[in-house]
Amino acid sequence: MKRILLAVMLGTSVLGFAQSKKQRKIAQKYIIDKIRDYNSRDLVPYSKDGKKWALMDVKSRKILTDYVLNSPRTFDPTLYSYVDINGRQEYIRISLDYRVEREPVAIDPPAAVQTVDPNNPAFQVEEKRKIKVDKTKYKYAFEPILHKEEYYAVASKKDNSRALINEKGEELEGFHFEMMEEIRHYKDKESGETIFYVEGFDGKKGLVTISGKKKLYGELLQDVYNGVLGYIVQKDGEDTDEIKKSGIVDIITQEWLIKPQEKYKIYDIIYTSSEALNIWMSSVEDRGKANIYFLATDQSGQHFVLDINGNSVLPKN
Repeated sequence: MKRILLAVMLGTSVLGFAQSKKQRKIAQKYIIDKIRDYNSRDLVPYSKDGKKWALMDVKSRKILTDYVLNSPRTFDPTLYSYVDINGRQEYIRISLDYRVEREPVAIDPPAAVQTVDPNNPAFQVEEKRKIKVDKTKYKYAFEPILHKEEYYAVASKKDNSRALINEKGEELEGFHFEMMEEIRHYKDKESGETIFYVEGFDGKKGLVTISGKKKLYGELLQDVYNGVLGYIVQKDGEDTDEIKKSGIVDIITQEWLIKPQEKYKIYDIIYTSSEALNIWMSSVEDRGKANIYFLATDQSGQHFVLDINGNSVLPKN
């Protein structure tokens, strides 16, 4: 039995070694040997049809690799992707210094357990202070928000609309929307106040501060939840063939970086960086550590990036 177990262990070890060796050869031949003379932060994806991708140098506009990547990837700081080699799919990870990395083993952290007392209709925000939730009007309330020494909370009404209530459970005038949710990690540029993403009963979408100032209201095309380094794609369709208008909102400044336009169909955000960044809770300083690009397509069917100024980055013939 021990001999059989040893043979299985050795066989698995040899197989794992063979697989990693094969991946190194593929990565070396199809990617690394073709990009080693270029700065990894200057490499962006390009595709003729949105199906197979190559890496392009943004400075020379030269296509460096074959169209073997299955998705648009960058060094951020590690490039990882499946590559298609003669119809076979191989997974590769290439580090910033162009070394092939082994795929790390992910260990899930213990699940957090949260208990809720259904018999307690109020939220304890601090000792002897509560936000009263009238169960005849509201289904539940979200985490309390401190503003000018008073606590407020977004509450879900019985019809699933949202309202802002104070500590007494009173609804604030002008804060009843079809949808309202606090934008965490970012504050109003001028006042430093909490800001909410809202959707009105008239279908308009926008931002509103906790003091009632509306920003970009009626201008946003969709929600503002999935940002990258504080930039958020705004588009009026899910799939690229459905998009008519698209742009980029800067949630840090609450302004348009690229106003909605119809020349390009912008659908995603990518970046290159020499270090790992927290892209969900970013600052202006974090942006300085990255080169940010916006994935787009147009009537030609090409898929390419736009630079931070909204200019297309296309290969030279």
